[in-house]
Amino acid sequence: MKQLAFQLNDTEPLVDIRARLLPSFGPQRALYRLDPVSQLVRAMLSSRTKDNVSAAAFARLQERYESWDLLRSADPKEIKTLIHTVTHAEVKALYLPQAMRAIVARHGALNLNFLADWDDEQAMRLLVLLPGVGPKIAAAVLNFSTLHKRALVVDTHLLRIGKRLGLLPRHANYEDGYETYMSLVPDSWDADDLFELHWLLKHHGQKTCTKLSPDCPNCPLRDLCRRCLHEDAEADDIEQWQVK
Repeated sequence: MKQLAFQLNDTEPLVDIRARLLPSFGPQRALYRLDPVSQLVRAMLSSRTKDNVSAAAFARLQERYESWDLLRSADPKEIKTLIHTVTHAEVKALYLPQAMRAIVARHGALNLNFLADWDDEQAMRLLVLLPGVGPKIAAAVLNFSTLHKRALVVDTHLLRIGKRLGLLPRHANYEDGYETYMSLVPDSWDADDLFELHWLLKHHGQKTCTKLSPDCPNCPLRDLCRRCLHEDAEADDIEQWQVK
Protein backbone atom coordinates (compact mmCIF):
# COMPACT_ATOMS: atom_id res chain seq x y z
CA MET A 1 0.00 0.00 0.00
CA LYS A 2 1.23 3.50 -0.78
CA GLN A 3 2.04 5.63 2.22
CA LEU A 4 -0.56 8.33 2.88
CA ALA A 5 1.85 11.12 3.78
CA PHE A 6 1.65 14.78 2.87
CA GLN A 7 4.69 15.45 0.72
CA LEU A 8 4.77 19.20 0.32
CA ASN A 9 7.79 21.13 1.49
CA ASP A 10 7.04 21.36 5.21
CA THR A 11 8.48 24.85 5.54
CA GLU A 12 6.96 26.57 2.51
CA PRO A 13 4.17 24.45 0.99
CA LEU A 14 2.53 27.45 -0.69
CA VAL A 15 5.72 28.12 -2.66
CA ASP A 16 5.56 24.60 -4.07
CA ILE A 17 1.85 24.88 -4.85
CA ARG A 18 2.25 28.19 -6.66
CA ALA A 19 5.18 26.86 -8.69
CA ARG A 20 3.12 23.85 -9.80
CA LEU A 21 0.07 25.91 -10.80
CA LEU A 22 1.86 28.72 -12.65
CA PRO A 23 2.52 26.66 -15.82
CA SER A 24 -1.22 25.90 -16.08
CA PHE A 25 -2.63 29.38 -15.51
CA GLY A 26 0.27 31.81 -15.87
CA PRO A 27 1.10 34.85 -13.73
CA GLN A 28 -1.89 36.55 -12.09
CA ARG A 29 -1.83 40.33 -11.76
CA ALA A 30 -4.52 42.91 -10.98
CA LEU A 31 -5.55 44.80 -14.12
CA TYR A 32 -7.31 47.46 -12.07
CA ARG A 33 -8.17 48.12 -8.44
CA LEU A 34 -11.34 49.60 -6.96
CA ASP A 35 -11.34 51.99 -4.01
CA PRO A 36 -11.90 50.14 -0.70
CA VAL A 37 -15.60 50.95 -0.30
CA SER A 38 -16.38 49.94 -3.87
CA GLN A 39 -14.43 46.73 -3.34
CA LEU A 40 -16.42 46.09 -0.18
CA VAL A 41 -19.68 46.34 -2.13
CA ARG A 42 -18.25 44.16 -4.91
CA ALA A 43 -17.03 41.52 -2.47
CA MET A 44 -20.32 41.41 -0.56
CA LEU A 45 -22.17 40.76 -3.82
CA SER A 46 -19.74 38.05 -4.91
CA SER A 47 -20.20 35.77 -1.91
CA ARG A 48 -21.32 32.33 -3.19
CA THR A 49 -22.04 33.88 -6.58
CA LYS A 50 -20.30 33.46 -9.93
CA ASP A 51 -18.01 36.33 -10.83
CA ASN A 52 -19.86 37.36 -14.00
CA VAL A 53 -23.18 37.45 -12.14
CA SER A 54 -21.88 39.54 -9.24
CA ALA A 55 -20.02 41.86 -11.64
CA ALA A 56 -23.25 42.57 -13.52
CA ALA A 57 -25.10 43.26 -10.25
CA PHE A 58 -22.31 45.58 -9.11
CA ALA A 59 -22.57 47.49 -12.39
CA ARG A 60 -26.32 47.94 -11.89
CA LEU A 61 -25.73 49.34 -8.40
CA GLN A 62 -23.11 51.75 -9.71
CA GLU A 63 -25.49 52.95 -12.40
CA ARG A 64 -28.36 53.45 -9.96
CA TYR A 65 -26.38 55.09 -7.14
CA GLU A 66 -23.98 57.81 -8.23
CA SER A 67 -22.22 57.52 -4.88
CA TRP A 68 -22.27 54.87 -2.20
CA ASP A 69 -23.70 57.50 0.17
CA LEU A 70 -26.96 57.02 -1.72
CA LEU A 71 -26.73 53.26 -1.17
CA ARG A 72 -26.39 53.97 2.55
CA SER A 73 -29.98 55.27 2.68
CA ALA A 74 -31.45 53.08 -0.07
CA ASP A 75 -34.52 50.91 0.42
CA PRO A 76 -33.45 47.25 0.71
CA LYS A 77 -36.36 46.29 -1.56
CA GLU A 78 -34.95 48.47 -4.33
CA ILE A 79 -31.47 47.06 -3.75
CA LYS A 80 -32.81 43.51 -3.92
CA THR A 81 -34.44 44.27 -7.27
CA LEU A 82 -31.12 45.48 -8.63
CA ILE A 83 -29.10 42.54 -7.32
CA HIS A 84 -31.72 39.80 -7.62
CA THR A 85 -29.41 37.54 -9.65
CA VAL A 86 -26.85 37.07 -6.85
CA THR A 87 -27.11 34.33 -4.24
CA HIS A 88 -28.96 35.38 -1.07
CA ALA A 89 -29.97 38.69 -2.67
CA GLU A 90 -32.49 39.52 0.06
CA VAL A 91 -29.90 39.18 2.83
CA LYS A 92 -27.25 41.13 0.92
CA ALA A 93 -29.78 43.89 0.20
CA LEU A 94 -30.13 44.33 3.97
CA TYR A 95 -26.43 44.14 4.79
CA LEU A 96 -25.18 46.53 2.10
CA PRO A 97 -26.77 49.75 3.43
CA GLN A 98 -26.11 48.61 7.02
CA ALA A 99 -22.40 48.25 6.28
CA MET A 100 -22.31 51.69 4.65
CA ARG A 101 -24.02 53.26 7.67
CA ALA A 102 -21.71 51.46 10.09
CA ILE A 103 -18.63 52.90 8.38
CA VAL A 104 -20.00 56.43 8.62
CA ALA A 105 -21.14 55.97 12.22
CA ARG A 106 -17.73 54.74 13.36
CA HIS A 107 -15.42 56.84 11.20
CA GLY A 108 -17.39 59.94 10.24
CA ALA A 109 -17.37 59.41 6.48
CA LEU A 110 -18.00 56.69 3.93
CA ASN A 111 -14.33 56.11 3.27
CA LEU A 112 -11.91 53.30 4.11
CA ASN A 113 -8.73 54.77 2.67
CA PHE A 114 -7.41 55.37 6.19
CA LEU A 115 -6.85 51.60 6.48
CA ALA A 116 -3.76 52.01 4.31
CA ASP A 117 -1.96 53.25 7.42
CA TRP A 118 -3.24 50.48 9.66
CA ASP A 119 -1.60 47.19 10.53
CA ASP A 120 -2.99 44.37 8.35
CA GLU A 121 -4.41 42.39 11.26
CA GLN A 122 -5.93 45.49 12.82
CA ALA A 123 -7.61 46.36 9.52
CA MET A 124 -9.01 42.82 9.26
CA ARG A 125 -10.47 43.04 12.77
CA LEU A 126 -12.20 46.31 11.94
CA LEU A 127 -13.70 45.09 8.68
CA VAL A 128 -15.14 41.84 10.06
CA LEU A 129 -17.15 43.90 12.55
CA LEU A 130 -19.18 45.36 9.68
CA PRO A 131 -22.61 43.82 8.98
CA GLY A 132 -22.39 40.97 6.48
CA VAL A 133 -18.59 40.94 6.41
CA GLY A 134 -16.47 37.88 7.18
CA PRO A 135 -12.79 37.03 6.61
CA LYS A 136 -13.20 36.41 2.89
CA ILE A 137 -14.85 39.78 2.19
CA ALA A 138 -12.49 41.64 4.54
CA ALA A 139 -9.43 40.12 2.87
CA ALA A 140 -10.79 41.05 -0.57
CA VAL A 141 -11.13 44.68 0.54
CA LEU A 142 -7.58 44.71 1.83
CA ASN A 143 -5.88 42.80 -0.99
CA PHE A 144 -7.91 43.51 -4.14
CA SER A 145 -8.56 47.23 -3.60
CA THR A 146 -6.19 50.18 -3.82
CA LEU A 147 -5.25 49.40 -0.21
CA HIS A 148 -3.07 46.63 -1.72
CA LYS A 149 -2.51 44.90 1.63
CA ARG A 150 -1.03 41.55 2.56
CA ALA A 151 -4.15 39.41 3.03
CA LEU A 152 -5.16 36.19 1.28
CA VAL A 153 -8.74 35.88 0.05
CA VAL A 154 -9.86 32.39 1.10
CA ASP A 155 -12.99 31.45 -0.80
CA THR A 156 -14.78 28.12 -1.21
CA HIS A 157 -12.21 26.90 -3.74
CA LEU A 158 -9.27 27.58 -1.42
CA LEU A 159 -11.10 25.88 1.44
CA ARG A 160 -11.81 22.78 -0.65
CA ILE A 161 -8.28 22.53 -2.06
CA GLY A 162 -6.71 23.23 1.32
CA LYS A 163 -8.69 20.38 2.89
CA ARG A 164 -7.87 17.96 0.08
CA LEU A 165 -4.18 18.78 0.34
CA GLY A 166 -4.21 18.42 4.10
CA LEU A 167 -3.32 22.05 4.69
CA LEU A 168 -6.59 22.66 6.51
CA PRO A 169 -8.65 20.58 8.94
CA ARG A 170 -11.57 18.82 7.25
CA HIS A 171 -14.15 21.01 9.02
CA ALA A 172 -12.29 24.33 8.68
CA ASN A 173 -14.49 27.38 8.09
CA TYR A 174 -13.50 30.65 6.41
CA GLU A 175 -11.97 32.05 9.59
CA ASP A 176 -9.95 28.89 10.22
CA GLY A 177 -8.94 28.80 6.58
CA TYR A 178 -7.73 32.38 6.56
CA GLU A 179 -5.70 32.00 9.74
CA THR A 180 -4.11 28.73 8.65
CA TYR A 181 -3.27 29.84 5.13
CA MET A 182 -1.78 33.09 6.43
CA SER A 183 0.37 31.14 8.89
CA LEU A 184 1.85 29.29 5.90
CA VAL A 185 2.57 32.39 3.80
CA PRO A 186 6.33 32.96 3.45
CA ASP A 187 7.58 36.12 5.14
CA SER A 188 9.04 37.29 1.83
CA TRP A 189 5.68 37.29 0.03
CA ASP A 190 3.93 40.61 -0.53
CA ALA A 191 0.36 41.58 -1.45
CA ASP A 192 0.88 40.71 -5.13
CA ASP A 193 2.08 37.22 -4.22
CA LEU A 194 -1.09 36.63 -2.20
CA PHE A 195 -3.23 38.01 -5.02
CA GLU A 196 -1.56 35.57 -7.40
CA LEU A 197 -1.91 32.58 -5.08
CA HIS A 198 -5.62 33.28 -4.63
CA TRP A 199 -6.32 33.36 -8.34
CA LEU A 200 -4.14 30.37 -9.14
CA LEU A 201 -5.97 28.27 -6.56
CA LYS A 202 -9.35 29.64 -7.59
CA HIS A 203 -8.75 28.82 -11.27
CA HIS A 204 -7.52 25.39 -10.24
CA GLY A 205 -10.66 24.87 -8.18
CA GLN A 206 -12.90 25.99 -11.03
CA LYS A 207 -11.23 23.98 -13.79
CA THR A 208 -9.49 20.97 -12.22
CA CYS A 209 -10.08 20.44 -8.49
CA THR A 210 -13.83 20.90 -8.76
CA LYS A 211 -16.26 19.99 -6.01
CA LEU A 212 -18.06 17.06 -7.59
CA SER A 213 -15.93 15.77 -10.48
CA PRO A 214 -12.27 16.72 -9.98
CA ASP A 215 -9.95 15.97 -12.89
CA CYS A 216 -7.45 14.12 -10.72
CA PRO A 217 -5.45 12.46 -13.53
CA ASN A 218 -4.50 15.87 -14.94
CA CYS A 219 -3.94 17.64 -11.62
CA PRO A 220 -0.42 19.03 -11.03
CA LEU A 221 -1.01 18.58 -7.29
CA ARG A 222 -2.19 14.97 -7.50
CA ASP A 223 0.76 13.43 -5.65
CA LEU A 224 0.19 15.88 -2.79
CA CYS A 225 -3.56 15.36 -2.49
CA ARG A 226 -4.93 13.47 0.49
CA ARG A 227 -8.07 12.62 -1.49
CA CYS A 228 -6.14 11.09 -4.39
CA LEU A 229 -3.68 9.32 -2.12
CA HIS A 230 -6.54 7.62 -0.31
CA GLU A 231 -8.11 6.58 -3.63
CA ASP A 232 -4.80 5.17 -4.87
CA ALA A 233 -4.32 3.27 -1.62
CA GLU A 234 -7.81 1.79 -1.83
CA ALA A 235 -7.13 0.79 -5.45
CA ASP A 236 -3.93 -0.96 -4.36
CA ASP A 237 -5.82 -2.86 -1.66
CA ILE A 238 -8.43 -4.03 -4.17
CA GLU A 239 -5.76 -5.10 -6.66
CA GLN A 240 -3.86 -7.07 -4.00
CA TRP A 241 -7.06 -8.76 -2.86
CA GLN A 242 -7.98 -9.72 -6.43
CA VAL A 243 -4.53 -11.21 -7.06
CA LYS A 244 -4.83 -13.39 -4.00
